[in-house]
Amino acid sequence: MPDNIADVRERWLSRRAIFLHLGFLLSLPLCIAATWWQITRAEEGNDLSYVYSVMWPVFAVLTVYFWWMLLHTDYDAVGLKGMQHQAPSSSSPIEDLEPSHHDAPVAQHDPAAAEHDRVAVASHIDDPELAAYNDRLAALAASGAKTWRKPETHVARRAR
Repeated sequence: MPDNIADVRERWLSRRAIFLHLGFLLSLPLCIAATWWQITRAEEGNDLSYVYSVMWPVFAVLTVYFWWMLLHTDYDAVGLKGMQHQAPSSSSPIEDLEPSHHDAPVAQHDPAAAEHDRVAVASHIDDPELAAYNDRLAALAASGAKTWRKPETHVARRAR
C-alpha cells in the first residue's frame, strides 16, 4: 500500500507525468506500426527491411523502459538536487589534505594548530606548476560557478 496518496498522484498525474504518458502513448503504437510495415516490406523482397523489422521492436522496448524509469526517478535524490541534499563536504582541497585531529588527545580544536597544519601542507608542494594550479583552483572555487550569466573573464594558458 502506498505511503502517501499525494506522492502517488504527483508521480502519475503531474504535468511532467502527463507529458510522459502522452509520449509513451504516441511512440509505442508508432513503433508497432513501423514494425508491421517493415515486416511486410521484407516479405516483398526488401532485404534491408529485415534489419528495420528488428530495430523497431527494440525502440518499442526502449520506449517502455524509459517511460517507466522517467516516472520512477526521484529527482530530489539524483543530479544537482541530489548533490545539494547530501551532507556538505570540506570547502577546499587543502582541508582534505589536513591531518586529522580526531585521534589526538587534544580537548579542543586549536585554530592556530589548524593554520599551522594548512601552512605545513602547502609547504610540502615543491612543484611551482602544481602550486600555481592549486592557486588557480582556489581562485575558481572562490569566484563561484562559471555560467552564461557570469562567464570567466581570464583564461590562464601555459606557455609552451
